[in-house]
Amino acid sequence: MFVDNSAGPREFGPNDDASLELPADGAYRVQEALRVMGWDPHHPRVLSQARGLVPVWLPITADITWGMLSVFLSNSDGIRDSIAGWLCFIFFLGTPVWILSDVTLRRYGVDYDKVWTRFGPFFYRHIRFNDITRFDIGIERYKIWAGKTKINIDYHRYDYALFYLRLLEELHHRRIQLPKANINDPNWDKQAQIWRNILAAEAYREHRDFYNANPEQLARLNALTPPPDHYDN
Repeated sequence: MFVDNSAGPREFGPNDDASLELPADGAYRVQEALRVMGWDPHHPRVLSQARGLVPVWLPITADITWGMLSVFLSNSDGIRDSIAGWLCFIFFLGTPVWILSDVTLRRYGVDYDKVWTRFGPFFYRHIRFNDITRFDIGIERYKIWAGKTKINIDYHRYDYALFYLRLLEELHHRRIQLPKANINDPNWDKQAQIWRNILAAEAYREHRDFYNANPEQLARLNALTPPPDHYDN
């Protein structure tokens, strides 16, 4: 999904070329269509796909639950008489229930201070931007670490523009381990420039109308793509 950013700092604006329009393929195009996009990329976001997926998975889960309970209570095909039958029952009933629970209770979020993830009242984790030690790429996602704490950034599923902007700001203050360069790597400056261009392009591509309507914010975004005069670390 990335373009060649090795030539130096990029500058974005209404006349920028079409390379910023980088379409997703297959399932990721569907996920992007389900995203709820904010107008202002600087605003904090609470992120969820419940609105789009609960109406899909609720009837599926109800149908499978009814069918599996009917088979179980009637002991059709002797499902209760073997370990394999019990495992089959647990798997086919548990999978949709888990998916429905996840899309209902799972929340992600980003504000100026941190990125966080929550699963109802059972699980919560956050990473503050000034604590990020490592940034990496996963399968159609980004990954950040603060020491051993990790959070996935599912950019196809959610509007993470504020994450891009805050990480850009961090890269103007300090060195963070990048996918192809640790902080002491001689190649770090080149890799940092590549990622400054990528992150700024992501923010602009997904909020083009906002930036084109707010020249002062576009200038602020473009000011984050060149390297800083010095780093704090």
